[in-house]
Amino acid sequence: MDFEWSSMKEAGLSDKQSDEFLRLLAEKDAGMDSVLMLRDGKLCFERYWPPYDKNVNHRMYSVGKSFTAIAIGLLIGDGVLTIEDAICDYFPDKLPENVHPYIRQMKIRHLLTMSTAHKKTTYKDYNGDWVESFFHVEPDYPPGTIFSYDTSATHVLCALVERLSGMDMLQFLRGRVLDEIGFTSREWLRDEAGIIRGGDGLFCTSRDLASVAQLCMDGGIYHGKQLIPADYLKEMIKVQISTAHKEAYDEQFGYGYQVWGNRGGGFTFFGLGGQLAVCFPDKRFMLVTTSHMAERARDIRFIYESFYQAVYPYL
Repeated sequence: MDFEWSSMKEAGLSDKQSDEFLRLLAEKDAGMDSVLMLRDGKLCFERYWPPYDKNVNHRMYSVGKSFTAIAIGLLIGDGVLTIEDAICDYFPDKLPENVHPYIRQMKIRHLLTMSTAHKKTTYKDYNGDWVESFFHVEPDYPPGTIFSYDTSATHVLCALVERLSGMDMLQFLRGRVLDEIGFTSREWLRDEAGIIRGGDGLFCTSRDLASVAQLCMDGGIYHGKQLIPADYLKEMIKVQISTAHKEAYDEQFGYGYQVWGNRGGGFTFFGLGGQLAVCFPDKRFMLVTTSHMAERARDIRFIYESFYQAVYPYL
């Protein structure tokens, strides 16, 4: 997406707010690689730290989950599947001989909302196929019981996109959405079976991330064309399940379809270590960050705290 520019003043802010934001980030040693701020779809602030600039890809980790949700939405819009379909129906070749009833009960909706039958990512403790692990690892509770972050759920959704579309998920998304909005990256990690790692393997530029998040802010419409089904997108960015039991404060505002709620009542594309697109549709504002805090995951709170102190009150 080729963003227009506006000044901080035109965005209803001032350089004092951005300067204070940067000061707080430095004071907290937040490990920043980029900070972008957009209002009304226009860039009003953009800052990079070497070796990153607007053209360099950054690993986005779980931000890719939100991209996977968009791909699922496209297939639902095409009428190829529904959110209430049982996931087992699409992977008969990955099922054990005796499928646990809780596994049988899992629907697309449970995978999208991280309310599966598993309390943790299944392939981490499984010697074999990542997709197969989701159906073979013993479940912990009936699906829909509780939010529990499960990257294997996203990986299975990505595998589903590839099965139904006949192409890898990046190709599918590029053909339907990403090329249309000028998304530049073609870099995404794969598992040993060659399946795109939809849950954690995305690489792209900060502007690429901003372009996809802005498309969601704009109701899936780009230059008058509906790229993401509107009804699905409304549900995707809306809180679907409580996350009040999470330890980190900014993870307590609920979860939609592979996106987090946030304290401003908006939605967030969230990646390990400070990869964020924090969106506030009612304020027409977005914060995008990248950082190298993957080994200090809890310190992502420094980004949130700095932003909510220095910028958010003035929006």
